[in-house]
Amino acid sequence: MNDQIDSRIAAWLALFLFGIYLLSFSGQLYSQDSLSMFAVTESFVKRGEFNTDQLWTLFKARDEIAPDGESYAKYGYGMSLFAAPLYALALHLPFDLGLTQTTLLTSSIVIALTGALVFLSARRLQFSRDVCIITALLFGLATPAWVYAKQFWSEPYALFTLFAAFYFLQRFRAESRARDALIAGLALGLAMATRVTNAALIPFFVWYGFVGHPERNAVKSKGAQRGFAWFALMLALIALSIAWYDWARYGNPFATGYRADETFDNPFLLGAYGLLFSPGKGLFVYVPFLAALAFSFAVFARRAWRDTILIFAIFAFYLLTFSLWYYWWGGTNWGPRFLVPTIPFLVLMTAPAIELAKTKRTFAIVFFALCLLAFFFELLGISIPSLAYRARMMRLSANPEMDTIFLLPFSPLVGYFNLLKPSTLDFAWIRVESGNVTLDWLVIALTLAFVILCGVSLRGAFSATKQSPTANADAASQKSLAMTSLLIAFLFALALTALSLSRYRDDPHFAGGGYRALVETVAREEQARDVLILNDDARAPFFFNANHARLRWYGLSRAPQQFDDATRALLIRLAKQSTRIWFAYDDAVADQPDPTRAWLDQSLQQITQRDFDDGVHLVLYETGLAR
Repeated sequence: MNDQIDSRIAAWLALFLFGIYLLSFSGQLYSQDSLSMFAVTESFVKRGEFNTDQLWTLFKARDEIAPDGESYAKYGYGMSLFAAPLYALALHLPFDLGLTQTTLLTSSIVIALTGALVFLSARRLQFSRDVCIITALLFGLATPAWVYAKQFWSEPYALFTLFAAFYFLQRFRAESRARDALIAGLALGLAMATRVTNAALIPFFVWYGFVGHPERNAVKSKGAQRGFAWFALMLALIALSIAWYDWARYGNPFATGYRADETFDNPFLLGAYGLLFSPGKGLFVYVPFLAALAFSFAVFARRAWRDTILIFAIFAFYLLTFSLWYYWWGGTNWGPRFLVPTIPFLVLMTAPAIELAKTKRTFAIVFFALCLLAFFFELLGISIPSLAYRARMMRLSANPEMDTIFLLPFSPLVGYFNLLKPSTLDFAWIRVESGNVTLDWLVIALTLAFVILCGVSLRGAFSATKQSPTANADAASQKSLAMTSLLIAFLFALALTALSLSRYRDDPHFAGGGYRALVETVAREEQARDVLILNDDARAPFFFNANHARLRWYGLSRAPQQFDDATRALLIRLAKQSTRIWFAYDDAVADQPDPTRAWLDQSLQQITQRDFDDGVHLVLYETGLAR
């Protein structure tokens, strides 16, 4: 095994996958979980806070108010921490990029990196390079990982951190370098910070990495002891940070924010069948080539029994936990969302099947037909947003959630074909306005060129490993050339990403020119202790993408039935704590009463009103603190 050669191949794999993910990119937030965690990212980067008041009425965040009067996401901070660097980059760049669109690339990056780790992990298990490359590509392009690479769920981050912990413990067991154990501890800690249930996996990772260490007299080995110390230290520090995060939000280091009625009381067999075999959510339905595990599991176990036990423990834990979870199907999304973090481990275990396919023609035909079918399924998944299919099911079924899961005619794998038309395609490079279809051919062509470049380079890096030593006499020169090629490809990826994001910036899915001018006005004129109320909470996704102002803002519905005691108490508190309140609204429902506007007019002093295109308005109020 040549680590340098394998690292270069892994880098090309990551770039190749990222290029494909960039081509399937949409830049949209579709789920409550996604919006909630993005709200945390925005609050943290802009103000060092953790609240989700931006979704006050949109997803009824006001129903779960913390003792300080604010609303918080019940999820761990890991996902928002991963997203923060790209969000901060977009916020501070001198040229204007969509904040949401830029941040969503984080999911693509971590899935692409996981593909590279799958390759490297398979190499650690002594599989040939061609088998390892195919294994990594199957993970990245023939499983739901591809679909989740374009979305903002916690699954890509749980997947990446768990597999990174596994891979670096593989390295530690082989080489006893404390650095690898430290990185493994950091990765596993971040897996806990992403999803707290992952803490239950710590004993299995400790056993895998440190019990029965391959060095003789491992207990006395300084390398093993030092590695375990660093591993444990990272876990302890992150566990403390999780406790602090809970205390900062809820005043209790052991409070997670989950409700008492969110329980593990679902019938196990129902959940297990649904997650594994149902036509609408089943893992083995969405990833049919995993049927090869019936053969490859035993072969893999003989080759790497310790790895097999850890992988089995991870999969069994996830299956047991989420089969019992009251919301086991995970909502409106693609495939078995809660099992997605186990996918790279399962795909890794199919490597013996790929080996067999090299020598057994009949098996190869069947296996790669299943792989092609899985790839085709994922093409469907990346093409249509799940919410579009849910909207269709709401018209067709009185019980759309369960019918989608258990009835084959209503499975997304069947029903998505009814939505394959330009207006529903979920790609940023296609726009449909007033029936007119526009394709961004420049972005499409450049992205395809990048994918082809990386694919050819990946093939070249693999082919170079087959050359004889005489053909590689000038090894230093070839290494320099290889590194230069990778650097050029990386810079190409950066430039292509920046160009794509700049051209997607005015995506009509978000809002028109009126709201864009509004947020630019607020960003220019905001002052300390200002707050903003968005009185059309359905516009929250646009504000997430375009609002560069640092002030705290609240998304409040205009509907009178949403103006409850919690919202009234919020307005009273804002009037006491803020010096000025910006109020943004539009004329979409101008004929309906507006209780929030009425309360502000009655309680505060209006300073100015600005009117923008598309019937968008901005009113500035002064509170008693300013007078």
